[in-house]
Amino acid sequence: MDSIKIDGIEFYGYHGVLESEKTLGQMFSVNCEFFMDTSRIYDDIENTVNYADVAIDIREFCENNRYDLLEVLCNDLSKYILCKYDKICELKLSIEKPHAPIPTKFSNVSINIHRKRVIAYLAIGSNLGDRENFLSMVFDEIQKCSYIKEIKRSSFIETIPYGVEDQPDFLNGAVKVETIFTPFELLDFCKNTERLAGRKATRRWGERTLDVDIISYGDEVVNDENLKIPHVEMHLRDFVLKPLFEIEPYYYHPVSKKYIREMLMEIK
Repeated sequence: MDSIKIDGIEFYGYHGVLESEKTLGQMFSVNCEFFMDTSRIYDDIENTVNYADVAIDIREFCENNRYDLLEVLCNDLSKYILCKYDKICELKLSIEKPHAPIPTKFSNVSINIHRKRVIAYLAIGSNLGDRENFLSMVFDEIQKCSYIKEIKRSSFIETIPYGVEDQPDFLNGAVKVETIFTPFELLDFCKNTERLAGRKATRRWGERTLDVDIISYGDEVVNDENLKIPHVEMHLRDFVLKPLFEIEPYYYHPVSKKYIREMLMEIK
């Protein structure tokens, strides 16, 4: 992707933990680099992103809001810019605080982040109560959220239980989304949606009102205690692969290097 850089956007703000920072304020500076395709703008400003507008939006956001932590300011600012300018695919932000109250000699303090739009796939399932209604809640929550957008959804399929057989049959599906959430923010979105559906902790692989799993997140590999991407058992579950195949027949697993058609054939 091509990039446009705007360095040294200055603003006077009231961000900090100390009371003096909240009342007296100080000067800050923002460096911004955003990525987009500039190959077909045809010398028309209406087809591109006006970097003057971006600079003003950054300054006004930072002046009109107050945060204790630069980390939160930088993250919220990135979401604001990516939501407002849909032509921007990726964004790098740096917020500098040269007059931070540090009791030693230093030249600058800064926070640097990199955020982007990512295609992710979610697997959804339910085997308690009004199963179709619970699955539809996922689409409703996606529609309500500014940071995630539905691209395509599968039809629902009836499947037998996996792992624990003495429970009702499941209704399963999959959804393709574009999101500016980080993987862990997307995980929080999934867990919050499950809670809205009244999901309660049961036995492993047991019955549930709603299950929302991240199947993959771009080409990224996450190996954390609480989150593993791509989903470690997706290649073993036809109730995941069949709906995923319906919406993305050329899906390619970033770890096993197999196409979804190959994974389905191996299950059969």
